[in-house]
Amino acid sequence: MMHDRRRLGRAIWAPLAAAALSGLVIGALARLLMRGINLAIDGRTGFSLVGTVAIIVAFVVFALPAAATATARPAVRRAGRWVTAAVTGLMAVRTGLGDAKTILLADDDQLTLITFLVVAFAAAVAAHGLFAQHLTLRIRRLPAAVVTPAEVVGTI
Repeated sequence: MMHDRRRLGRAIWAPLAAAALSGLVIGALARLLMRGINLAIDGRTGFSLVGTVAIIVAFVVFALPAAATATARPAVRRAGRWVTAAVTGLMAVRTGLGDAKTILLADDDQLTLITFLVVAFAAAVAAHGLFAQHLTLRIRRLPAAVVTPAEVVGTI
């Protein structure tokens, strides 16, 4: 009975923890790349705390499909990664379209850096789901704790 509760707890907590961690890492990286693009275009360097938190929270939420399907059959696992990449990419492109006109009007000496940053951003979006799944599997393989979070809540 206790072993089944731990397994269930790990099955629930591992994807949530992996989505949170991958969203934090990839979201922070995306935020830096976004700021790099703005810096390359017009020199603005400010960070908004609200904007940064919103981006990280969005990346956490977008990682959930991939993290939740990490232990599924291969086709479902790939679908989870594609859903994460598609939703993350769609939202990123939609947000970035506000700067598209500025990017198109950028000077030739800015284009190489902007291109590099956009490609790096696309790579981060593509890796987001795979990273969430990798973290889910790693967290599930961690040694069992003496007390699980579910057991702590049950004793309160």
